[in-house]
Amino acid sequence: MQAYIVRRILLMVPTIFLLGTALFFLLRVLPGDLAVGILTSEESSATPEQIEELREFLGLNDHIAVQYIRWLGNVLTGDLGRSPLFDTTVTSILWSKLGITLELAIIAVLLSLLWALPLGIISALTRGSWIDQTIRIVTAAGISLPNFWVALMILLALVAFFNWSPPVQYVRFLDNPIENLKILLIPAAVVGFRSAATITRMTRSMMLEVISQDYVRTARAKGLSSWTVVVRHALPNASLPVLTLAALLFAALIDGAVVIEVIFNLPGLGQLIRESITRRDYELVQGIVLIIAIFMMLWILVTDLAYAWLDPRIRYS
Repeated sequence: MQAYIVRRILLMVPTIFLLGTALFFLLRVLPGDLAVGILTSEESSATPEQIEELREFLGLNDHIAVQYIRWLGNVLTGDLGRSPLFDTTVTSILWSKLGITLELAIIAVLLSLLWALPLGIISALTRGSWIDQTIRIVTAAGISLPNFWVALMILLALVAFFNWSPPVQYVRFLDNPIENLKILLIPAAVVGFRSAATITRMTRSMMLEVISQDYVRTARAKGLSSWTVVVRHALPNASLPVLTLAALLFAALIDGAVVIEVIFNLPGLGQLIRESITRRDYELVQGIVLIIAIFMMLWILVTDLAYAWLDPRIRYS
């Protein structure tokens, strides 16, 4: 097991290197200028001389190969650079924003599983009934409708019927847990809606496959209750594909949080990456993408290791 974990971690290194290299050159191809983004705003403008002076100070006039070697050397020492836009280190910015997006994604995952697993099981056990048909219609809508449209419709409904609007100021969980959950609950439900629909359909399919197996029929023949048969025999064997899907959808939740944070005015990575891309803050964009990539690779590794815990027949060597 230890050798497997070490091998997987070592394989992350070339993946991160290729991702960072591709991102570095792609950002430089995009139109726009960081110096212009810093000096120019709706209220003010800068002279060409000021822009050129800032470009020289930031090293943007250096050859792209020189910029790449400088960036790569910093990353290898653990330095993600400094954001000219915010005039502070990229690491400190990420630490201040990452927790908000992760909390939003975690709450969304929990809400998705709390909704998806019971509905998937009920849909499988009531196959062909009106309950099953209703659940399938709702999940089909969840898969089809884009998150941003659902978010806008919910936001309009909340404003129109409950006079509710997104908070102007975010409250951290440690400062006020109740207020924090009030702020994040609706955005998390919107983010997790599509994932919950997908997991529900996967759970239904796997449960239908498992409950037709011989060992499930044998358990029923022994007189075990339906609850025991489903929870102790069917669900554990149907959970591995569902776990895989949930792990992959977690990446989609992080990605979907970018739009949702903008709509609900949450100061997480979504707002940050939108502003950094708009203003061409290369260092910050690269840092955000690399951190998310590292986190997702570690998350997938933990998911793979969870297989062995759920199914003792699985062994990593």
